[in-house]
Order: sequence, then C-alpha cells, then structure tokens
Amino acid sequence: MYIKKMIIGISLLLFTACGTTRYVYKQSSVVSNPYHAPRIASATKQAYVNAVNQMRSHGRTCGNKGYFPSAPPLRWNESLYRAAYEHSADMMVNDMFTHQGSNRAGDWTSKVQHLGRASNFKDRIENNGYKQWKRLAQNIAAGMPSVSQTMQQWETSADHCVNIMNPLFREFGMAHVQKKGTKYAHYWTQNFALHQ
Repeated sequence: MYIKKMIIGISLLLFTACGTTRYVYKQSSVVSNPYHAPRIASATKQAYVNAVNQMRSHGRTCGNKGYFPSAPPLRWNESLYRAAYEHSADMMVNDMFTHQGSNRAGDWTSKVQHLGRASNFKDRIENNGYKQWKRLAQNIAAGMPSVSQTMQQWETSADHCVNIMNPLFREFGMAHVQKKGTKYAHYWTQNFALHQ
C-alpha cells in the first residue's frame, strides 16, 4: 500500500508544474500580436470558472505551504485564455511538458516577438494583450482528460494549490488541448493575474 501511494505521488509530480513571478509592473513596450486561439465553448468556460472558484470558496491547506482561507472568486479573462491555449498547444505540438515555450513552430510568442529564445509565461501573457499587471502565475498539467481530475492534481500539489488559492489574483484563463499519440495526450495551462 505504501509503495502504491508513493508511485501515485511521483506520478503527480511528473505531470504538474507551476511557475510564479511577483514583479511590480513597469510599462510594457510589447506590441501585442495575439495567438489565434479557438473560441472556447460557453459550457467549457463555465466548467473551468466553476472548478476554480469552487476550490477557492473553501479554505484549505496547500501542503507544506500552510493554510489558505477562502478567496474571492476569479473572473475569466480572454487574454489569459489565449496565452494559456498558446502554451498548451505548443506543449502538444512539440510533445513536451515545461513552462518555457519550445522556441520552435508552436511557440507563437517567441516567433512574432522575435525573442530569439523560448517564450516564458510573462512573454505570452503580454503578447496576448494583458500588459498592465501587478502579479502573474501559471500552472501546467498533463495526462488527465477531465477538468476535475486536473484540478485534483493541482489541489494536491502545494505550489499549484497556492496559485489557485492566492487571494491577490482577480482574473484567470485556462486551456486544454489533446492529441492521441503524444506523450501525455492531454495538456493543460492556467494563467492567473492581478491587473494594475
């Protein structure tokens, strides 16, 4: 039983990752050239909003990061969604799992901004039109087909849980792309932000 729990724990670590930045906003000079993400179905968007806000509505312990009380509900933001979709699609196309873009064909922001390097989530968020921010964070996950399973992955990972429960964030966007035959088949990205 102990070995089974340990294997499950290791699996969760392999399929989730998060990143945060806490920079104070300075005027962005980026000229946005947003990724052309498909329009998200209303039911899918509502399922994402419900899942995130349901988790935020109850206080919880985020692993070794401590207890977080309930937090205000988040609003959906299309720019954050486009940046999330861009990254999920890049991970799928290039069969990878990382916060950095691929610096290949799927890394739209790197290409259109002529970065000469892989994009990071701040680059993608600003390129997709969200330029006046105070705080940003990103969660990624892979391998699970449903929003409920993916939210459970994030909830059981301390850093991901903290990003979701952070009371300073006010907006988010979330995307899922899938492709059979890739390493993980399902690729998820969440972007969180506090606007200036």
